[in-house]
Amino acid sequence: MKRWTGLALAAVGLGAAGARALLRERNRIDMIDPATLVIEQAEVMAERFPPIEGVVNFRDVGGYRTSSGQRVRMGLVYRSGALHHLTAADLAVVDGLGIKLVCDLRSAEERHAEPDVLPTGAQYVHLPLEAEDQRRQQLMAVLFHRRKLPLILQQFYVNVIVERNARLYGGLLRRLTEAEQLPTVIHCTAGKDRTGFAVALLLGVLGVAEETIIADYALSNRFYDRLLTLGRRAVEPLKHFRIQAEDLQPLWMADPANLRAALAHIHNRYGSVEGYARTAAGVDEDTLNRLRTLLLED
Repeated sequence: MKRWTGLALAAVGLGAAGARALLRERNRIDMIDPATLVIEQAEVMAERFPPIEGVVNFRDVGGYRTSSGQRVRMGLVYRSGALHHLTAADLAVVDGLGIKLVCDLRSAEERHAEPDVLPTGAQYVHLPLEAEDQRRQQLMAVLFHRRKLPLILQQFYVNVIVERNARLYGGLLRRLTEAEQLPTVIHCTAGKDRTGFAVALLLGVLGVAEETIIADYALSNRFYDRLLTLGRRAVEPLKHFRIQAEDLQPLWMADPANLRAALAHIHNRYGSVEGYARTAAGVDEDTLNRLRTLLLED
C-alpha cells in the first residue's frame, strides 16, 4: 500500500484539500464488534495457540474431526501472520515445534519490507499470490466506496484467490504430502485471507465439515486488535487523505461471509472442495490420499 499515494492523487484528480473534504463526507462505514464474528466451537483448545507474542494469529490447524470420524493431526500444519517480528522467546517456542518448512504467501514487496525470521533449520519457500491488478480497484473502494468493501472482498476471494491462484494452492497441497517437510507453517501478512483460504482448502479435502472450517477461519478475529495495528501501518501512505485504519474495518476482520462466498462459488462451479482441488488446483487422487494418510488419525 506504500506506493498507492501517488496513484491515489492521480486517480482522484483533486487537490489534497478537496480529497480530504470528500472523504470526510462520504462512505462512512458502520463499525461492528469483531468478537461477534467468532464462531464458538467445542474443538478450540488452548494447545491450538502456542505462546507466541511477536507474531499475530499463529495457531495449529489440527484437532478437528472429519466426516469419517478421524481427526486432523496436531503439530503438523500451522497457520500464521508474517514471522518478521518473532522475538527470541518466540523463536525458542517455534524451534520447539520442529518446523521444517515455511510457506510465505506474501507479495515480493511485503516479503522484502519485512523478511521472515526463520525457525532453526527450516526451509523457506516464497509462494506469492498473483493479485497485482486488484490494487486499483481496492484503492478506489478505499477512497470512494467504503460501503462496498465487504462485497469487493468477497469478489477478491472468488476471482483472485479461488480462481486465479488455484494452481498455487494446488502446489501448496502437494508440498504438504512430503513428510520430511512437516511440520509446516503457512503464512501471509495477517494470516487470515490468503492463508485462511489455504487452510480452508486443506481442511476441506481432509473431510472437515464446512461449518467447522468457517469457524476456524473466524478465529482470526480473536487477534483483531493486533490486526488493526497492522492496518494502521498499512494506511500510513494515505494519511494526507485523513484515512484511518478504523475507517476501513472490513479489511482487518475475518468476516465469515468472505469464505462462505468462496466456498459457495466452489460448490456451484466445481461441485465440492475436492472437485476444485482435482480440477482447478490440479491435485490428483494419489496426492489427496497421501495428504489424508499423513495428516489424519483415528
